[in-house]
Amino acid sequence: MTPVRRIALGVWLVVTIGLSILYATRPELINPINLVGLLRQAGTGVLLGYVVVSILRPVTLVPSTVLIIVGTLLFPDRSVLVFVVSLLGVVVSSALIYYFFDVLGLTETFERRHPRQIRWLENQLHQRGLWIVVGWSVFPFVPTDAICYVAGTLRMPIGKFLIGVSIGEIPIIAFYVAGGTWLFG
Repeated sequence: MTPVRRIALGVWLVVTIGLSILYATRPELINPINLVGLLRQAGTGVLLGYVVVSILRPVTLVPSTVLIIVGTLLFPDRSVLVFVVSLLGVVVSSALIYYFFDVLGLTETFERRHPRQIRWLENQLHQRGLWIVVGWSVFPFVPTDAICYVAGTLRMPIGKFLIGVSIGEIPIIAFYVAGGTWLFG
């Protein structure tokens, strides 16, 4: 691993651990009501702010569910907009995560340490990858980010991967938008 990749990995670990500790000690920071207040301070740029935060979600470690609820609070009469922005945010952030492991050089590390298991998983993703990603993405109790790392590490075709994430996330996002609109709208 090159020195630049080691530094990037170190920064990522420090940010991840730091934000995890911060959110654990101050959970109000990711409270939907507080996020709505923060985004409303953007004035006319509230929609742009919501889109940017939705796309950069993996960097901030804010769960997409929280952002979907924030969207229903910000735009209670525009549920289709919230749905589209949320789906766009999930798909783009999934692509960012997909490429992130490779940028850090972790793909080579996993391949060097576990070559047989990596080949088996790679074969499974190439044969049934779309449905594995759809199933993982539609299940609400597992983080979609995990399958993004795996798919990126194992070089699943990006198009197939993003289609799988989209298909799996559509019912979940629709449910959260409908529920958030019903509860808060």
